[in-house]
Amino acid sequence: MKTLVYHGPGKLEIEEWDLPEPKAGEVRLKLQYAAICGSDLGAYKNASDRFRPPLILGHEASGIVDQLGEGVKELRVGQHVCCNPPIYCGTCWYCTHGHYNICPNRLSLGNSVGVAACNGTFAEYICLPEYTLVPLPDTVSLLHGSLMEPLAVGYHAAQNGSFTPGETTAVIGTGPIGLLTILSLRALGAGKIVCSDTSVARLDMARQLGADITVDAREDDLAQVVKEATDGLGADRTIICTDAVPAFQQAIRATRNCGDVVLVGMIQKKVDFCPMDIFGRDINIISSYTFTDEIFEAVDAVAGGKIQLDPLISSIYSLEHGKDAFDALATPGNPELKVSLDVWEQMKGEEKWVR
Repeated sequence: MKTLVYHGPGKLEIEEWDLPEPKAGEVRLKLQYAAICGSDLGAYKNASDRFRPPLILGHEASGIVDQLGEGVKELRVGQHVCCNPPIYCGTCWYCTHGHYNICPNRLSLGNSVGVAACNGTFAEYICLPEYTLVPLPDTVSLLHGSLMEPLAVGYHAAQNGSFTPGETTAVIGTGPIGLLTILSLRALGAGKIVCSDTSVARLDMARQLGADITVDAREDDLAQVVKEATDGLGADRTIICTDAVPAFQQAIRATRNCGDVVLVGMIQKKVDFCPMDIFGRDINIISSYTFTDEIFEAVDAVAGGKIQLDPLISSIYSLEHGKDAFDALATPGNPELKVSLDVWEQMKGEEKWVR
């Protein structure tokens, strides 16, 4: 089979690997679309222990069930599915308490997080445990299926903390996860949505997807805008969808007393703040790491027409030209949002298909 293999920052090569055979409890998936995540792009830019080469990256994917291993009961050959990346043990404290996303014994598709490296979805085929595959209804295309994983991240973030329909939410960062969070908030019945970014194009997209107020962070102060929109109160919840260090303090200032700050963006540097700014206002700081069963809610929301994903898909590349897709995304100021790899070149000639 054809694979796109990561050999370190800036190095992706097409290679021929043996076709995998499913073990007991596994399904062989003929992958159709595999979207590029910000974490994949991060590995392409910078070396990290989270991505030890050689490795097949990718975890946002959809495909068609191709072969069943012994004992598989719920899925059938020819069925359309999407991937739920954690391959968890199911027996540890975290798994038995519903937190399989942080199972210490897990493997994670397309990276080295967990007990060992695990090859991902930038390939023609992959074998996965049956429980990691989510059936797609007929009303959800395979292309949209490749976005179910990041949408579930946004869905989890949108509900995290004390979400209440009609509330005011601030979203810092309108990259793909920020935009998917906005879509999720709107589908869940959030009230006023205020978002900030430094990209005018992405702020325009945020308004298209349901944001009520957008803030150009280069010119205006998010906290001030939020308070003006809430009679001085502040946001009920502020969701951080960026890795920019200043976003943490911005979120605290934008959030009302007794409100929630939800951290989705992977801020990997130290943040200076006074704990009293949180404690003295009874603000809750909540982490929102990936998701668990929200992927089923995400699929249902798309299937029911509550969420439209087409505006987010900016380009589609062939697997053969996957490195070109990464180079495009790595270019400063590029206009891309979500880029998906068309493994079998089914959409060749379509408007968003590049090469």
